[in-house]
Amino acid sequence: MRVLAGAVVALLAGGLLVAPPAHAEVAYPNPLPDFSHPNRPHAPLFRDRSDLPIPLLVVYATFNDQANTTEQSIEDRFFPHTTFKTVTNYFFANGLATIAPVVETFGEQNNGVVLVDLGASGPAIAQDAAERRRRMLDLADPFVDFARYDTNHNGSVEDSELAVFTIFTSRPGTDYCGQTRGVAQGRELDGKRVAFRTGDAGTATNRMTLAHELAHQVYELEDHYGFGVGALDIAGPTCIQGEWWFETNIWHRMHLGGQKPIVAVKDGYVDLSASSIGQAYLLYDPEKGTDDYFLVEARDPAPGTYDENASDSGLVVWRIDERNVRSGIESKRGVELIRPDGVRIPGCDDEDLDGREGEDPDNDVDDDRDGRIDEDVKEDDGNCYGGSDTDAWNPTDTRTVLRTMNAAWADGSPAKVAIRAIGRPFYADTSNEKRFLAYLDVRGPGILIDPARSDGNAPHPTVALGSTFEFTYPVRNTGEATDTFEFTVYGPDGWSATTDTMTLGPGVASTAVINVTVPTGILYDRTTLRASGRSTTNPDVRTDYQFLADIVKRPLVLTYGGDRSSDYSDPAQLVAAIRDGITAQPVTGKQVTFTVGTDTFQATTDAAGVARATWAGGSPGGYAIHVQTPEDALYRGGSTVAPFTVNPEKATVTVTSDGTQAAFGATLTLKAVQENDGHPGDLTKAGVTVTLTPTLGDNSLVRTAIFDAAGNATIRLNASADLWSVNLTTNGGFFSAPTVESSLALYDPGATLTGSALGRSQEPAARSGTQPGTTVLLTSALFYLGTHPLGTTTLTYGTKLFIASRTSWMIASGDKAILETTGTFNGGPAKLRATVTDKGPLFRDAFIVTISTPNATYTANVPTATGNLTVRTSPSR
Repeated sequence: MRVLAGAVVALLAGGLLVAPPAHAEVAYPNPLPDFSHPNRPHAPLFRDRSDLPIPLLVVYATFNDQANTTEQSIEDRFFPHTTFKTVTNYFFANGLATIAPVVETFGEQNNGVVLVDLGASGPAIAQDAAERRRRMLDLADPFVDFARYDTNHNGSVEDSELAVFTIFTSRPGTDYCGQTRGVAQGRELDGKRVAFRTGDAGTATNRMTLAHELAHQVYELEDHYGFGVGALDIAGPTCIQGEWWFETNIWHRMHLGGQKPIVAVKDGYVDLSASSIGQAYLLYDPEKGTDDYFLVEARDPAPGTYDENASDSGLVVWRIDERNVRSGIESKRGVELIRPDGVRIPGCDDEDLDGREGEDPDNDVDDDRDGRIDEDVKEDDGNCYGGSDTDAWNPTDTRTVLRTMNAAWADGSPAKVAIRAIGRPFYADTSNEKRFLAYLDVRGPGILIDPARSDGNAPHPTVALGSTFEFTYPVRNTGEATDTFEFTVYGPDGWSATTDTMTLGPGVASTAVINVTVPTGILYDRTTLRASGRSTTNPDVRTDYQFLADIVKRPLVLTYGGDRSSDYSDPAQLVAAIRDGITAQPVTGKQVTFTVGTDTFQATTDAAGVARATWAGGSPGGYAIHVQTPEDALYRGGSTVAPFTVNPEKATVTVTSDGTQAAFGATLTLKAVQENDGHPGDLTKAGVTVTLTPTLGDNSLVRTAIFDAAGNATIRLNASADLWSVNLTTNGGFFSAPTVESSLALYDPGATLTGSALGRSQEPAARSGTQPGTTVLLTSALFYLGTHPLGTTTLTYGTKLFIASRTSWMIASGDKAILETTGTFNGGPAKLRATVTDKGPLFRDAFIVTISTPNATYTANVPTATGNLTVRTSPSR
């Protein structure tokens, strides 16, 4: 038995071949050949032996210096044949022989196990193995009637009559492999000669190896580990430390058991399951004969099965050359694994598969004189291929994406059969078992259609109700004569498809283009479709490929095209358009719901696919317009969201009260008018903020008010006498008006300004008509009579004279007064504004004047040099 090692691969001689040229058609015989050829087995016992149970004796040798196991433990390795992961159950589950325990009287009688003691382990194991086995049988003889197993009464017990396994306690770290050899000559056992071999192993040997060795005796199994079968067949290398399992391949099951592959005689797809009852197929060419053929089976390392340690998952292809299944030459392989990468597995000793072993070792010399040096450096290492996870054909594995197996025969001649379109059926993932699909291309007519995706999985389109979609797939005439084919797709009632007709020569490939139309009004959302290709001249030449399609309602495109903003109190037009997501045509009669805040509106699309609604508006601010249309029998639902802004209504605010009032009881009256857009708003939602800034005093005032429905507002100011700057701004958020700037003169009716004062202007620089250093004399005698200021004011500015004719107002507050009067300046019209500071009798007063004429402005900032200006206010003010 060989041990395992990693693989070093050599190129497959001849490589994978392209499709052969056209040949004459070859008829398959009827009845078909029996490829297990039981009448001419490869060895006398290499045949189906499942007609009667095979008795098995297990003799276990213990040592007095090792940790032995128990009779029960040995029994559990081999029996019963109904318990998973026993040796006899492996045979039974793989369709091989039924093996039962012999009748014996040791310990637990009739469990098939006899224990014998060989004393010390060293001498026993050092003994010739054939002698040791003979000794074990002699010790077991008292408990077994060997004579009962001489069923042919020829005086000998042979391999065909009794299966025997000798097992001994393994020493630590070793004795984990096995062998099957003869037994040394010795005395007769119960009057019968020993003419059988025994499987032989230690207790550290895994059960797969026990089954392998037992198959050598029961079936005269030939080792194939030099053929590179790896972890995919019982004849492969099995010796590792620890348990592992893989099934017997289909070639051995065909010869040794009841499972027969289906012989393919017609091109077409087949479904292969990796379950223990999965069907396998055989491809051969009657023109080539029955010694050359391919076998294809599905394998999967599924937990809880005898393939749980198989090297790979997918389709496993074996190339068979019946002439060399027992060649003993690693380069002449009667059973060879055909891998997707097209390489041959190295042999255990002949790693370059040239028929020689060790001919050019690692010594820097061209020993075999082939022009290469040391090309066989790994030969003679005794390691054998233990399998790889790229052994199987499985295009869902990105490392094994090839989907066509068209290898040559073992002799290098082109094979006129092939395995194509390897993949998985649409139902592959609907159960726990692995299923695979392949198109078997044998002799005779055929048409391949291959709708599968590049990874071999079936297509699974999603299509819309009432739509027409293009479905394309590769096709190939796999026959040997030119023919005309029709390609189409079939579905349930109501589906329709075009037909693509083409004439193809032998081996010629093309692409079928089919337009498939989905009906409306159907109630299912998934269905099975069937791509089809058929000959127009031979109704028997037809290939179908099933796949799933998901049916969805038609998509639609919902867009919002209405207003994105409006002013408060103005209505907004909500508009949505719906178009078919496939044809872009308007969709009529679809219900549309607009939702803005808590307001909801229903509308229906018109002939243009447009739905409309009107929203009266809301408070100023940001909104989201949610537009939805429900799913119906034909169309999917849809929704969209559009931002919307309600802006304050435009308005104007004016001051309608007098600009000059007595301070006590003074009011400010305002008028708000909104724009005339035909949609008046509620003016009671409009507010105003009034900011009053004094000229004479220090503290500003803020007053607020709300307009009434007519747009009027009155503010009682409660302000002191002063010349106030007035700033009006709207508030409340519902209306927006331009800021208003004005002035308000609030006077003290009891105030007076009297006296005169003289000084020089201290303006820092010339300003309009101003002359710095000009002598300025201000004389005033002003008082109020009721609401009207009376008195006189004159101003001498250098040589020019201002004489007041009418005083607009005079305002006094504290020690300051401000006045505004109109009159003449140097004979022309002018306006005078003066601010006076009365600093009392001990200090010089000051005044600032501005004279505005049509042509110039004169200013003077005058600290008085002489005179006195007196400001008086009402006592209560």
